[in-house]
Amino acid sequence: MRQILYRLLLTIPIALQCAAVPLFAAEERISGFSVDDTITIRSSEARMDEQSDIIHFAGGFELRADDWYLSSEQATLYGKLDDPETVVVTGDPAVILVDAVILGRTSVVNGKAAQITYQRNSNSILMEGDASLSRDGHTLNGGEIQYDIGKDLLSAGGSGGVHIRVKPEK
Repeated sequence: MRQILYRLLLTIPIALQCAAVPLFAAEERISGFSVDDTITIRSSEARMDEQSDIIHFAGGFELRADDWYLSSEQATLYGKLDDPETVVVTGDPAVILVDAVILGRTSVVNGKAAQITYQRNSNSILMEGDASLSRDGHTLNGGEIQYDIGKDLLSAGGSGGVHIRVKPEK
């Protein structure tokens, strides 16, 4: 078994197509990774898997890009390090922050869950385990929240039901 453990701080120019989680309205768009973005990955440990193009991270994992931030205790990256296909982060909780430009104003979408999975091929984000997604005082909670970026479709569910809190307009 090939195993490499090392302290990790990577800064990688990346071409990754992605958007994030518009929370409530189709006309509101969130910018994501673009061709010119640089991704920085930080973690206490990184271990290459026996299978090629899989890297496991442990201890204070952070992934930063111009408009994105992922944070967790553990993460697994599938695909090339400079062009990942899937990123799975787990923690207590795992956190995602995404800058959104809404009607010319920047806003932050804040999500947390026990596990967050971003899949590039399906252009989607899946949040599982006590999931919560918020922006501008509006919050969606559920056992699972899934966002299909291409279709701009948000769905939520779970055994505890779904809870939506909306901050009234002034």
